[in-house]
Amino acid sequence: MVIGGLDAAARFLPRAWRAAWGGLILASAAIAFALAHGSLAVWFAALTMVLIARGGLWRLASGAKPVGPAGLQFGVIEARLAGVWLLSALFLGVLLLLAFVLLLCGAYAAASAGRGFDPANVASWVPAIVGGGRVLLGAIAGLCAAGIVFVAVRISLAEAATVHRSKIQVLAAFALSRGRTLALAAAYVIVAAPVIILAAWCMIHGYTNVWAAAEGLAVGGLWLPTSVGLMAYGFDLCARPT
Repeated sequence: MVIGGLDAAARFLPRAWRAAWGGLILASAAIAFALAHGSLAVWFAALTMVLIARGGLWRLASGAKPVGPAGLQFGVIEARLAGVWLLSALFLGVLLLLAFVLLLCGAYAAASAGRGFDPANVASWVPAIVGGGRVLLGAIAGLCAAGIVFVAVRISLAEAATVHRSKIQVLAAFALSRGRTLALAAAYVIVAAPVIILAAWCMIHGYTNVWAAAEGLAVGGLWLPTSVGLMAYGFDLCARPT
């Protein structure tokens, strides 16, 4: 699945630029500007442009008509994608809160066995966590992170399911990736590698205008179309009757 998904992503890239070049350019520029001069309003505008570009890409990938002039349009598909984003964020946000509570309980349990622990003083918890307590807390943090990533991958085909089934699908998409979670995760990481590498570089050296433009192009011009091509392939494979 990984090789096939990457091949589908690569083949979709030139198609995306031919049909939806306007949306990709505007999304790339908006992301670059937000990274260099970001405020809440600027980031909202950038996300809106990403939504429009992604809608055009999904119209192209699913064969829905019309794609819109240069990939610029806003209709039912884009509204449904916005719903998918919102519901996915809420679902993962609840899981993050549960993970935080679990970490807090683990920190309390680990600190309570150490010296100088004061339940009323949170600042005393960290120095009280030593030896096995740190191992325990690290294991809990690792399991929580792995669990959230696992769930995120399991619902990652929600956009494809929503577009193809013409109704918002989030939890309903959970079953699609059964048995292919690791393969999907590996393909997602490979497709996002340029974005991840550039982001790591910029976190160390800072987002100058040049590097912000490079990151914007990596996200809007490369990751957006290849991720849609990969997800379209993944949905086709996972939804195929066995």
